[in-house]
Amino acid sequence: MSDSLLFAEVVSFYDLPKLVGEKSYELKLKEMEIQRKKVDIDTKNLRYLPSVNLEHSPFFESLRGDGYNRKGWSTNLNLNWNFMEQGNTVLTNMILELEYERLLLEYRALYQKELFDQAFQYAETLKLLAFYDYDFSNEADADKQFQTVQKLYKQGIESYLVTQNSKVDYFFYKYNVIKSKLDQQKSQSIFRRKFLLKDVTLKQIPEREYKILPLDETLLEYEKNLSEVNFDLILTVNQVKILEIQKQVRFNELWVPDFFVNIYNQNTKESYSGLSGTWTNPMQVYDYSRNDYSIYARSSDSDLNVGGNFGFRFPLFNRWLDKNEFDKSKIEVKLAKSQSQFLRENTGLYLYELIQQHNNLIELYDISRESKKIAEENYQIMEKAYKTGSASIIELQTVDRRLRDVMRNEIQNRYDLIQLRLQIGLLLGDTMKFLNN
Repeated sequence: MSDSLLFAEVVSFYDLPKLVGEKSYELKLKEMEIQRKKVDIDTKNLRYLPSVNLEHSPFFESLRGDGYNRKGWSTNLNLNWNFMEQGNTVLTNMILELEYERLLLEYRALYQKELFDQAFQYAETLKLLAFYDYDFSNEADADKQFQTVQKLYKQGIESYLVTQNSKVDYFFYKYNVIKSKLDQQKSQSIFRRKFLLKDVTLKQIPEREYKILPLDETLLEYEKNLSEVNFDLILTVNQVKILEIQKQVRFNELWVPDFFVNIYNQNTKESYSGLSGTWTNPMQVYDYSRNDYSIYARSSDSDLNVGGNFGFRFPLFNRWLDKNEFDKSKIEVKLAKSQSQFLRENTGLYLYELIQQHNNLIELYDISRESKKIAEENYQIMEKAYKTGSASIIELQTVDRRLRDVMRNEIQNRYDLIQLRLQIGLLLGDTMKFLNN
């Protein structure tokens, strides 16, 4: 066993759900987006609180004409509560919750899409590996046949044309071997890079007996519930809900007056230094802290103002802009509903087509397996006839080529069927669903 196989990471097809959840970079990005939105959700109730502003600022003023300086500090506390904005906050929080729900849905949808892509690639890689093994054995057999025919030609038993045909067959299969090797290397590279695996060994997908899906019964079972299982449809329903609430916000901005309440508390304390009056006619200022006159004086009193106001604001010119936004929001809701309905009908039609393709592919797969059995029997009979001299090498090559074509068809049909069942599962919200029954 080579060193690369010894150190290769072995992956099973049914390990993919866990592997995708742990190593998908796109899923990790979506998780961070959800975490960021979760912060908004956790702090959404803060939106209901009024606006409170605290301002504390010192000041200094030089009054040269009066001959003294004025300084002190001022503290302002303002509380403002806008009731129209509070009403919209309820709707905004509802939108926020729907957006968070949407991110969770997008995460689940992305997980299923990532799982589908990698399961599809897994099956594609196994198919190409099977083609490579098949083409490699074809090349070996074609080489043996060519060597045998060449000896017969030298002995005068076979013609030059038969020898050339054998040579063409050999180079044809040799070309297929190299191409199959290149194709499976490319396919496996896509799978490895997705999960950052330097080397990987893929286990075979266990053989299962897949049955035809009853067309009418399967459609009846799932078509009614498409909006509940298909993630594309679920996301369109979520989008319609968001747009409906946004339309209500626009309606409030258009018709609901802005009622506000404002309460304030202002506290100012000052002190004076220097002379009061002019230099030619100086006059000392009264120092309230000492109860006499002094060149430097400080006031122990503070200026305190407490009050409040309330009222209504009616938009005038902005109202036309609000009406424009409201009209656009109504159109957006209609468009989203139309898109959702179209997608639902289109998805139902796609499901119908996939089930038809699935049932036809099962018939092809059954036929290819039966054809393989018959072709193997024919080859064994023709090989015995050739060895006894009752059949020519051309007849043996013809039967052998037919057997190889049938074997390739069986490989193709098997993995096509697996990939198609993955598509049906993805359409119905569970990629692996139809590979487990």
